[in-house]
Amino acid sequence: MSFGIYKPGQGYWVRTMSAVFLGVLFLVGAAWAWDQAGAAPVPARAYDFTVSIVDGQPVGDAIVVLERVGTDLSYEVVGSATTEGYNTSTERTGKLVLKDLSFQVKDMDYTKVTRVRSEDPGKAFTVMVERRTAIPLIPRLYLQAGVAGFVILLGAIVVFWFTGSNKKMVDFLVATDGEMKKVNWSTKKEIIGSTQVVIVASVLISLILFLIDIGFSNFFRMIGVLDS
Repeated sequence: MSFGIYKPGQGYWVRTMSAVFLGVLFLVGAAWAWDQAGAAPVPARAYDFTVSIVDGQPVGDAIVVLERVGTDLSYEVVGSATTEGYNTSTERTGKLVLKDLSFQVKDMDYTKVTRVRSEDPGKAFTVMVERRTAIPLIPRLYLQAGVAGFVILLGAIVVFWFTGSNKKMVDFLVATDGEMKKVNWSTKKEIIGSTQVVIVASVLISLILFLIDIGFSNFFRMIGVLDS
């Protein structure tokens, strides 16, 4: 496969318009890929819990127990995790970042955790969970840009191969351009005249059909087929 332009300067308009058409298709595909990547699930790197402090002070690098409210309204242990950090919002609230979540209850996930508790010596605390947010492994915007950029790059390669590098395709496009030059295109005057003929003929046919319809309607009313 050659990476140079095959037969440069030949079949200019057919090759250019083909490239434009393919480019538009790939741009539409890139926009679609952007939307799909925006809705695709992204693995979580960690989890951001908005919490209110019950006891102690949350700290980073502590082993914690994850709990939820059971059927008897008591708390039951459902898993464990490690704290990555804690950012204070007010004296009794803040954001606790957890990583390495591990659940020991079937069908359990981070959205069902209601209390986090640490029993590490010197790091004991208890917090109630108010809101939970997954922190994606990579920002979703980066994922969208990467997927759309890949589609655009792929489109550029395909367009170049189709209109500039592939000998069979280029020969076909050059031949098509040559045949198009042999076409006897109508002049502006001829196009205007033909358009006027079509408009006048359409109006006359519509008028004739209208008169015929009125005539048949009156006739059928006269012989009693249609109600007056």
